[in-house]
Amino acid sequence: MSRSTVLDSIALGYQPVWNRARQLAAVRLSVHTVQPEGVDAEHLLQILEEDWPLSAPPLVLAFDHPTLWQQAMTCTPVANTWLQVPGACFTTPDGLAHLSVAARRGHTLLRQAALADVRGEIIAPLDARSLLSLSAEEALQALQARPTEEQPVPPQRSPIVPGQIYEGVGARALADHCLDEAGAWGLLEWPDEDVLHSWRHRPVPCDPAVISQVREALEKDAALERIERYVRQDPVLVYRLLMRVNSAGYGVSREIESLRHALMMIGFGALDVWLAEQLAASEVADNALHPVRYGMVMRARLAQHLLDSGSDDNLRSEVFLTALFSQLDRLLHKSLPELLGKLPLPGRAYDALLRETGPYNAYLEVSRAQGQPAQLAQLPQVCEHHGISLEHANRGLLRMLGTSRDQRRG
Repeated sequence: MSRSTVLDSIALGYQPVWNRARQLAAVRLSVHTVQPEGVDAEHLLQILEEDWPLSAPPLVLAFDHPTLWQQAMTCTPVANTWLQVPGACFTTPDGLAHLSVAARRGHTLLRQAALADVRGEIIAPLDARSLLSLSAEEALQALQARPTEEQPVPPQRSPIVPGQIYEGVGARALADHCLDEAGAWGLLEWPDEDVLHSWRHRPVPCDPAVISQVREALEKDAALERIERYVRQDPVLVYRLLMRVNSAGYGVSREIESLRHALMMIGFGALDVWLAEQLAASEVADNALHPVRYGMVMRARLAQHLLDSGSDDNLRSEVFLTALFSQLDRLLHKSLPELLGKLPLPGRAYDALLRETGPYNAYLEVSRAQGQPAQLAQLPQVCEHHGISLEHANRGLLRMLGTSRDQRRG
């Protein structure tokens, strides 16, 4: 079996795991089997062994087919990866025996279970970390266990088990409790909508931490590429900078369409002054916004990595900017036509963002599908519709994740 066949026979999707600092701590890679006869776990692990760096976030492999994770446990483990295993396997002697062999082989196991199934445990079987889901009643109990000014010592203990990962947390208050008060290791996905709901009456400001990071790099005479990489961490900052250099009062002789060109035109001295103004205008940093922003950056980077490897820098920059701005309306509470009508973006970007047509739309739709693991079964059709092979989409995702570094210092 060729390795290209393996990546043409599965659909890969991703979900970030966020830690207490609201930074990227790990990524779950969902593996949906499209052609079972064309897949075995050994070949997929060999690909990861070649391509997954130790400096990348830990990769949690979540196979949708029992045969695949059972095969994976018998293979040589890949450094910096975990295997997600159903909680039921930890409850039988036979299952524990197989898991024990995998653990001795060097695999890091992540037990997926309901919180109710593990409460009361003193030590988890094989000392495995768990990915836990809460019932509505448990979520309510956790919220009721939050300390308040009137009652700094809550009347009841939180059901949250420290040191574990939690999924399905859709409320910001619950996320804050899990990470800040109950000692959770991380959250699978982030309650984006609830976080943004608290900003519904005002546009999301630039990220003060990113501004400070850019200004520090300017002070150290960092290269243009590094400055650009830092600025790209904040979609709002990118948008406002492009608006600034294209404003009537700025006096440029022609329209500026790219971030790098904007940085070159404004100059590092003027950029530092402008950033100081943005910092003064920003409110107190809201760390809960960082996973929202960085999630947008990850999707934009994925769209960029879906381009052919030989694509020139200008094309890659255009696709990144197009994908980054595709969710700008969520942050600034204005429609995309209103926001983008003020910017001189390339025609292909307008086609993708406002008409859902053109060559860039393919990268937006495929990257969107890969960021929604619950709909991974639709990825083959989305790829086929846009003339992108599954292998190419899967490799693009692995390249994006393998080079993801959450560099923001909050």
